[in-house]
Amino acid sequence: MIFLGILLFFITIILSMLGKGGGEFFVPIFLAYGIPYHQAASASLFILMVSGFIMTLIYHKKALIDWYTGIIMILSVASGSFLGGFISAKVSVIVLKIIFSTLLLISAFLISRKKKNLNFKFGPILKRKCCDYEYEIPILIVIPSVFFIGFIAGMVGISGGGLIVPLLIILGNMPMRLAFATNSIMVLFSATTGFIGKGLSVGIDWKFNITMATFAALGSIIGSHFSTKVKTENLKKIFVYVILIAAIWMIIKIFI
Repeated sequence: MIFLGILLFFITIILSMLGKGGGEFFVPIFLAYGIPYHQAASASLFILMVSGFIMTLIYHKKALIDWYTGIIMILSVASGSFLGGFISAKVSVIVLKIIFSTLLLISAFLISRKKKNLNFKFGPILKRKCCDYEYEIPILIVIPSVFFIGFIAGMVGISGGGLIVPLLIILGNMPMRLAFATNSIMVLFSATTGFIGKGLSVGIDWKFNITMATFAALGSIIGSHFSTKVKTENLKKIFVYVILIAAIWMIIKIFI
């Protein structure tokens, strides 16, 4: 169990730099150690909840979080995550993995494009000025999309940051560094509601969850502090590689 904790520690260092929880990696790692899927998903959500809390504190201190936009998104992603976590036991695990890995591959492709923003102007527009940035968010497109991501993520047992961040950048026109930081509060609330829903559905192994979350928390502290020292272009490359690896790994685990 110690080796598993150390592995999570190093993973969360990298992912916290991107405002991500890391559920795409936690669940497959737990499965590789022979942990049943729904227990692995429950533990993953608990770790994400703890990591999200730490990242939120640090990024808020660095004044990189758009709280207004984040809270609006939270209401959507949290409700979707709770519903997904609650009904997850009734859905095929293989189907969930296929859906999420496919969405991750699409996100990696879209975020790697030179022209990242799609500039949709449909419906009401939320005009934001935050942290020296200005951008416009098409509410009727972004909010339902975030709910769907939360729903799928809650069923799989992850926070959905691998999809929410590209969504905020590509559809929401949000600057990349701001999207990474703002996503941390969605990781926190999505994981919390997903964990509650999962716990009500399949139960909780508190000893295992707390042990793993302790290692992940230490990694989150280190990664969040280093995030502002990395160039935006390098963060983008790291992010694309991370979600590509996560998608490929999840696909492989379908057949193993």
